[in-house]
Amino acid sequence: MIDDELLPYLPSLLERNSELFTTQDLRDLDDTLSKLEKLSDDEAEETLNNFYMTHPCIRDQLERMEEGNRELKKVKPTQANQSTRITNLFQELSQQVKDKLKSESTNPDSDKSNG
Repeated sequence: MIDDELLPYLPSLLERNSELFTTQDLRDLDDTLSKLEKLSDDEAEETLNNFYMTHPCIRDQLERMEEGNRELKKVKPTQANQSTRITNLFQELSQQVKDKLKSESTNPDSDKSNG
């Protein structure tokens, strides 16, 4: 079950605002995601929460996205789908990070700084 209100927005943020993520951010996130397979859903969620809490620009944008989409939270997914949803979220995010890192490695001049 995904209790974190910001976490579901992380894949969208990476897709829409990838400039917020430096190459090092992507590497950190990739490393974080690689550890999630061994964790329970709650531990995995907490680990991802810790990632964005240590990256203020990313956290702030996630909060803006969540505030802009509060209406969507009124319809809660069924409990049976919750475990599948968190697994899908981790898989989607992991693939996006790998794709971005691959893109960064083919374009080394596009390295960004997260001031």
